[in-house]
Amino acid sequence: MNEGYYSVSRIEEGIAVLEFPDGKFREVDISLLPDGVKEGNILIKNQNNDFIFDFEEEKRKKDRLLELQNKIFG
Repeated sequence: MNEGYYSVSRIEEGIAVLEFPDGKFREVDISLLPDGVKEGNILIKNQNNDFIFDFEEEKRKKDRLLELQNKIFG
């Protein structure tokens, strides 16, 4: 059912700005997101079309960024 990853770009006044799988940014009411969501989280949609955390993908992305930083900056 996973159609891609949704990245939480920022949260302001009850609205989260998510980067959707198509690369576009959209505003989503924070009440539609999991409790405790924060900037930088990676979300997917489950079979009920609800947003849920994908901590494994979030860790993979952070690890890739750290690896890239180490290559660039030593």
